[in-house]
Amino acid sequence: MRFVQLKTVRDLVMLVASSPTTNVIQHLENNGHIYFVIGGTLSEVFIYLVKQSEPLEGKFINYNSYTDVISFSDKMATEPNMSSFPIIDIKEQDMIVPGTLEKLSRL
Repeated sequence: MRFVQLKTVRDLVMLVASSPTTNVIQHLENNGHIYFVIGGTLSEVFIYLVKQSEPLEGKFINYNSYTDVISFSDKMATEPNMSSFPIIDIKEQDMIVPGTLEKLSRL
């Protein structure tokens, strides 16, 4: 498993907004707040992530493709030109192995 650290939450949202298959953003606390999506090929898995010291506000990231504005909310946006991506909070997982978690802690 490899990881790709993105520069901003906006980059992560653009990745999800352009994906035909991924429409959720996962959240894991690990010496900070890691927001990520999983992608890859038939032979390798990639984690695209952004790490922040503080959590994002709300349970949805809303993206207006017309105005190119990203907002955070506890509600899904239903207006035209809006896409809503739920933030899925992970309580416990064994998908990301301890060695990778250690690397992510040092980011």
